[in-house]
Order: sequence, then structure tokens, then C-alpha cells
Amino acid sequence: MGTSKGYIPPTKPEWSNAKRAVSGFLRNRDSDSRTNAIQKFGEAMNSSAAVGSTSFASAAGNVIAFAQDIRKYGLEHGLVNFGRSDLIGKSSDEILQELLYQFTNDSASIEDSLAADSLSQALENLQIDSVEQLGSVDLDILLKEMVISFVLISFDLNFDEKIGKGRTSSEKFEILDEMHSYIADELHASLHSTELEQIDLGNISAASIVQRTLKEAYDVCVRFYGEARK
Repeated sequence: MGTSKGYIPPTKPEWSNAKRAVSGFLRNRDSDSRTNAIQKFGEAMNSSAAVGSTSFASAAGNVIAFAQDIRKYGLEHGLVNFGRSDLIGKSSDEILQELLYQFTNDSASIEDSLAADSLSQALENLQIDSVEQLGSVDLDILLKEMVISFVLISFDLNFDEKIGKGRTSSEKFEILDEMHSYIADELHASLHSTELEQIDLGNISAASIVQRTLKEAYDVCVRFYGEARK
């Protein structure tokens, strides 16, 4: 992930609690300490606007709105509507990459870079590498995947250094993968469908829908049940 350089971790009490909970998980590596770490992380993300959430919501909202636009009216109309008529006639993958650069402000800040990483990871997870695929994907699945990617990358941004201290790279990534798996499984199972196919995004802010789904994702982490849920 390319977002950590220059990042100053938050110092609010909720983040201090989350850092202690992650330290407890690193010591114990049991289900109770893992559940506590995920819950405290959710509380910290919920305590105020999480780092990058506004940039991410704007970027993800644009992705959803563009996907709906080209589905309803066609690619050329979508490009004109988003001010990118210069991309008409370009290759499908070039169009997709240029739009991602535009929506994430060319990763000009840590917040924008976090958004770019999250969108790229979500599209990779869904095996979307062309604008045609973006226009045919289920919008609720796309929204959920983008939000989950943002939550996981936010976890890494805040705890990568702590988890990596005194450990090899392989040990660090094993722990991160473990946390990713538990968080992602819970979010995939618990996030509600937004029924985006039925919403006219020309009349409602797509970014506000993303923000609402982010809030739901943080709440899911706060009430994380761990292995007891299964």
C-alpha cells in the first residue's frame, strides 16, 4: 500500500484504545483478543470522520454513478457527462484507468491515495479491468467491495507499523491476512443491500450512499462476534 508515507496516526482516545487492543491481540493471538481488536478498530473509525473517508466516498460515489450512467445511456454519454469526452475512442482499460485517476485526484494526498488503493483493490477483487465490465457489474456488489477494501486498507494504514515491529515481512503479512479475513467475512455477511439498481443517482448523492454504507461497516466491526457468530 502506498498511503503510509507521511501519515500521522490519530491520537484520539478511541484510537489509543484500538492500538492497545491490537497490542493485546499480538500478545495473545486468540479469538477474544482478535474480536476486541476489531471492535475497538470499529469504534475508532466511528468516533469521527475516518482518515480519507470523504475522499473515498467521493471517488467511490463517482465510480457507482458512472457505472449506472453508462448502463442507462451508454459509454459515450457517460464520458461526456463526466467531462471526459477526450477519452471517446480510447481503449477500454485506458478509459477505466483515466477515470480512476480523475476520481482520486491522481493520488495527490494521503487521503486520495487511500481512496485510489481501495478502488483498485475492489476492482481487482471483482476482476474488473475494463470499462465494459464496470458497466455490467451488480452495483450493490461493487459498493460493498469498495467499502470493504477501504476498511481493510484503513486497518493496515493505522496498524501496519505496530504489527510489523519485531517481525519479518512474512509474519506481518500473515497477521494482516488473518485480520483481513475475519473483518471481510463479517462485512460480506452483514452489510445490507442498498438496492442501487433502483436508485436514480441523478437525484441523490452517490457519495452520501457510500458514507452511509461506511457507517454501517464501522457498526458491523463494533458488534463483531468473531467465531461465536458461526
